[in-house]
Amino acid sequence: MIRSMTGYGYAQAQHPAGRVTVSVKTLNHKYLDLSVGGLEAYPALELKVHDLVGQHFARGHVEVQIEIERRMPLVISTETARAYGAALRQLAQDLQLSESLSLDTLLRLEGVLQRVEEPEPELWERLEPVLREALVQAQASRVREGQLLAEELLRFLALIEHELAEIEQSAPAIKKLYHERLRERVRELTENIVELDEGRLEMEVALWAERSDITEELARVKMHLRAAREAIAGPEPAGRLLDFLAQELAREANTISAKAKDAQITRCVLEMKALIERFREQVRNVE
Repeated sequence: MIRSMTGYGYAQAQHPAGRVTVSVKTLNHKYLDLSVGGLEAYPALELKVHDLVGQHFARGHVEVQIEIERRMPLVISTETARAYGAALRQLAQDLQLSESLSLDTLLRLEGVLQRVEEPEPELWERLEPVLREALVQAQASRVREGQLLAEELLRFLALIEHELAEIEQSAPAIKKLYHERLRERVRELTENIVELDEGRLEMEVALWAERSDITEELARVKMHLRAAREAIAGPEPAGRLLDFLAQELAREANTISAKAKDAQITRCVLEMKALIERFREQVRNVE
């Protein structure tokens, strides 16, 4: 079953050490492109997030936003406080100011109160299950949208097959029609001055039939349509394969149009090409 590349997941967990919140938003992208916010101070953990995201998504732009609340104990750096105190007293003496240094003033200075940092393994232990839940939710939303995409893609394939059947039905009549047109054209040019050479006429018709034969192209279109259906129904990510098949379908349609110079077939090919383009537009949303 195919999956869309657009989805959203959200998870949150409360711990004694603080709350962890993760949101995952995925958008269309040709490859897997990941951005992580909230772990700038923990590059090793960010690498773990990259690995975990890669296990869930094959391609698409993935935005992971992480908020970690850390209720860690505070400690007072006596050495930092002493240094501040000595510097401020020296400054007051140099400027001949009265000393008004208080504990409240010292505690507000940077580095006097320090938070005990949570070890990365413990932080990952809190983060990982929340991240997994958000990824699972995002994946589930991609699957739901993928089901709708599959229905739309199958509808386009059925319409393309309908045009293909029209072309197959029209193809046998082309040789007969060309034969009649060629005979009429020869008559107009010769105006009964020379006798029509039936053998030469049949040779010309045979040569034209060989140049305009679209049997192989029709067979390849059927093959590509069958492969597309199998990819849509299969368990693996199918976006890149479907995009390739859409290109090949368009290539075969152009060849059929160039070979079979017939108004009815041209009309069917134009409709087929429009359907292939609409099919390909939807494929761009497929993982």
